[in-house]
Amino acid sequence: MKIVPIFAKENKREGLFSIHLKGQKEDELTKLVEQWLLDPSYLFDFFTSHQNDLNDGYYGKNISIQQAIFFTQKEAEYLFDQLEQLAVSGTTIDGDNLSLAFKPLHNHEYSPKDLQEVKAKTPIKKRWLRIYAIKIGPNTFIVTGGAIKLVGKMDERTHLLKEKQKLDDIRNYLKEEGILDQDDFEMYEI
Repeated sequence: MKIVPIFAKENKREGLFSIHLKGQKEDELTKLVEQWLLDPSYLFDFFTSHQNDLNDGYYGKNISIQQAIFFTQKEAEYLFDQLEQLAVSGTTIDGDNLSLAFKPLHNHEYSPKDLQEVKAKTPIKKRWLRIYAIKIGPNTFIVTGGAIKLVGKMDERTHLLKEKQKLDDIRNYLKEEGILDQDDFEMYEI
């Protein structure tokens, strides 16, 4: 497992990072860009195999696979642009800008905690994309993966449970490496 800087301030180790899992050809954020923006066949296959979820009423009814692909690519473009803008502005002027995009994974969490599991999503109407991360500090996040979430809860689908397990595994990895906060992360050898 390796931590890769995406939009980061080098001297302070602050900004957006992504996890690169052993045996994978790219880090998790790059993989999401590939799947959601650059590979319509991935989206076609996903929505074909999850067509019942797509039309069960959670996001509406009678959404065609082509519409779902279009909605996903537009949402992904907005989400990735938003993360880039917040990360770059947060690393050029000291601030906690990325905290504007990432919210606690569980909607009932209201106070910050060490290595908090978080998600980023957009204010767009059909907002089924989620980018999952671990919050290290106010403007430091490590992306662990992401998913198209067409159901209400993560425990309702296998692909969402897999993302939850990655969050847990990477959180445990960071603890084992002695990374509990921003100061620890700045001392960690990337």
